[in-house]
Amino acid sequence: MKRSSPHSHAGKKGNAAVEGITIIVFIFILSMSSLFAIQIFDDLNTEIQNDDDLSNRTKNTSGDLYDKFPTLLDNLFLFAFILFLVFVLVSAFVIDTHPIFFIISFILLIMVFVVALFLGNAYNDVATDPAISAYANTMPYMSWVMRHIAECIIGFGAMVSIALFAKFKLA
Repeated sequence: MKRSSPHSHAGKKGNAAVEGITIIVFIFILSMSSLFAIQIFDDLNTEIQNDDDLSNRTKNTSGDLYDKFPTLLDNLFLFAFILFLVFVLVSAFVIDTHPIFFIISFILLIMVFVVALFLGNAYNDVATDPAISAYANTMPYMSWVMRHIAECIIGFGAMVSIALFAKFKLA
C-alpha cells in the first residue's frame, strides 16, 4: 500500500476558491496600476514636451511611447486575463473530482462572485472619476472586462464546473 506524504499536493482540491479570489485580486491590481501608470506617464510626457532643454528627438520618442503605452497595457491586460482563464480551465480539467463536491464548488463560486462584484464596483468608482476616466477610456479591453467582471466570473464558473464534473471517465 502506497502512502502519500503529508506534504504532498497531489489530490489537493480545497484551494479553488482561494485561487479564484487571488486571480481576481491580481487582475484588479493590474487594472488599477495600469490606470495610474498611464496617468503618471501623461504627467511625465507633458513635462518632457514642455522642457526646453530636451532635444526634439527626445520629445518625439517620448510622444511616440506615450501614444503606444495605453494600447500596450490594454493588450497585456487582455493577454494576462485570457492566460489566467486558460490556466483555470486546464487545471479544472486535470483535477479528478467526485460529483458530490459540485455543491461545495458552487458555494465557493458564489464567494468568488461576491469578491468580483466588490472589486468591479471599486474599479468602476475609480474609472468614472473625472480625473481618471480619460485614461480608462484609452483601454477598452480592460475597461470592458473590469466593468463586466461579475458576468465573466459567472461564465467562467460555468465552464469550470463543466470541466470539473462533466468529463467522462475512460476505462
